[in-house]
Formats: sequence, C-alpha cells, structure tokens
Amino acid sequence: MRVISGIFALVVLASQALAQSAFDRAVAEWLDGNDRESLPVLADLAAEGHEDARILLARIELRDLGPSPYRAGLSRAEARALFRAPPLGHSQPRGWLKVEAENGAELAVALLAAREAQPDPELIERLARMGEVQATDHPTRILALYGTPAQRDALGQSPALLEELRPYLAYLSGPAEPRGDGMAALRHMAPDLATEVRADDDETLSMAGILALGYPYGDMQPDNRWRVTVAGWVMQAPATRPIADLCRAACEDETAAADCGFAMLAFTGGYYEVIRTDSPLERVIPQEVFLSSERARLMALRRVVLVRRETNVDWLAGEDEVRAVSACAADLVRDERARYTKAP
Repeated sequence: MRVISGIFALVVLASQALAQSAFDRAVAEWLDGNDRESLPVLADLAAEGHEDARILLARIELRDLGPSPYRAGLSRAEARALFRAPPLGHSQPRGWLKVEAENGAELAVALLAAREAQPDPELIERLARMGEVQATDHPTRILALYGTPAQRDALGQSPALLEELRPYLAYLSGPAEPRGDGMAALRHMAPDLATEVRADDDETLSMAGILALGYPYGDMQPDNRWRVTVAGWVMQAPATRPIADLCRAACEDETAAADCGFAMLAFTGGYYEVIRTDSPLERVIPQEVFLSSERARLMALRRVVLVRRETNVDWLAGEDEVRAVSACAADLVRDERARYTKAP
C-alpha cells in the first residue's frame, strides 16, 4: 500500500510540474505578444484547476487594454469559451475569478471586491500587502471620488498609495480650480515648477486640458511652454516606459522620440489613462517585468490604435491628426492598425 501511495504521489508531483512548466511557457508567450499560442494553453490549464492560470486569464480578459487582432477576431461565444469557466447545466459561463473566490482563494476575493464602486480603504491596504499594487488603481480612484476627507488624508499618508495616483487624490482633496485634475497632474510631473502651475495662465490651462482628458481637449502645439516638460516626463517615468521604448525604437533621435511620447499621451486620453499599463497579476508577472515586455509596448500602442471618437464611427487618432504631432508615432499607429482587418 505504501508503495502504491508513493507512486501516486510521484505521479501527482510530475503532473503538477508539467502543468507549471506549461503555465510558465504560456506566460512567456503572452508577454511576447502571442495570444494565439498562449491564451488557449491558459484556458486548458484553468479548466484543469490551475489557480494562477484561472486568475491570470480572468485578469487578462478585463485588464488587457489593447486587445490583439486575434482577440478582436473572436466571436462572443469563442471569447467566452476561451476566458470563462464551462457552464454548469443551463447556466451562463462564469468568470474564473468568481469561481476561485467561491473556492476560497483570498486573492480572487480581493480582486473581485476591487471592481466595486464603494470606498474601501482596507481593501487597498490588503491588495498592497498581497503584492497586487497595480490592482489598487480602481479602488484608489473610487476612494478619492467618494471617500471621506479623513479617508483621503489617511491614504495620502499610506505606502499603499500608487504614486501615479497621488495627483488624483490631491485634486479631489484640495480646493477647486479650473481643470483641476490636469493641473494636479502637471504639478506632479514638474514638482520643481509647481508654483508656476496657475489657473490664470492660458498655456497652463490648455496643457491641463490635455493631461485631464487627452486629445482634443487642449493645446498640442510645440510652442506651448509645458510641452517639453510633459514630453520629458513621458520619456522618463516608470509608468510610461513602454511608450518611451516604443518611441525610441521608432524615431530617429531623442527629440523626435519625445514628440512621439507626447502624441501617445494625448491620444491615449491624457495623464490618468497613460499611467494604466499594468501587469494583470503581479504575483505571476511583476510590474517591472511587465513594463519591459513586448506585451506592454503593444498594449500602450493599441490603446491609441483602437480608440474611437464618441460617435464610435471614426478613429480618434486619425493618421493626419497624429502626424501633425509626431511622424514616427503616426507610422507606428498606421502599421499596427493595418493588422486589424475590421478597420473602417
């Protein structure tokens, strides 16, 4: 009996090792930008009960902000079959995050709670303790919007606060001012010039519009006195490393790369959008690893490539509009957009 038990244990360990090896290869493929090879493997592992595969797949479904041509070509039924748990009886396919939460997985419970629209300071701290700092983005924005002054003050002093969201907290904690969200972002980008960020200056207000909402809500002209500062921040900030890497690879020199970085910020939707290139699951893919990956570069580019105007008919980042700011950014957008067969 002991021999049989030992053999069974060895078989289980070998099976787990094989599953983990397949998972690691699928993660590497995904980081390289290969959805066609990686996502079906993750789906198979999730169906077999692999917890990290289930949670990662659920997070990719919602947090990949630049879906690939492969994903864009899936029908709704195909996407559900790829990303969701098989239906039980006549029920609809369920998200793997919900399945894992029902199984008692603490991280899945916390990540589900992070979707809610109620301020929850403890959840932000809990996610940070779990190492899922990027997952605090939405709960932090909710607390900044709907929390009490005491909750905002406490979060401002907490190491759990995402540094990129400090200006958003400051905007909603301080006195009201015109285009206050953009003004707070500009002060964050240029702390040494914070005293010069004033609402009585037209150039400052116009740049604040770009930082708050992106194109076309402000001044994108090269002679705006804040443009060099903002572009320089994009090229140096950790959160925008994928954009900086894209632009430096595509442009002929650092000046052209900085123009490209500014264009990417503006057409992504401004400061509060451009900072959202995040690892879907940091216990599997640390943020530093993610930001240096091809996946992060593609996600940053595709956010510009795929965004449409409010009418949902035309591209927001039309080639002519982008080229007026940066020729190499326009080339990047044109070439990537050509990979999507459903382009208008």
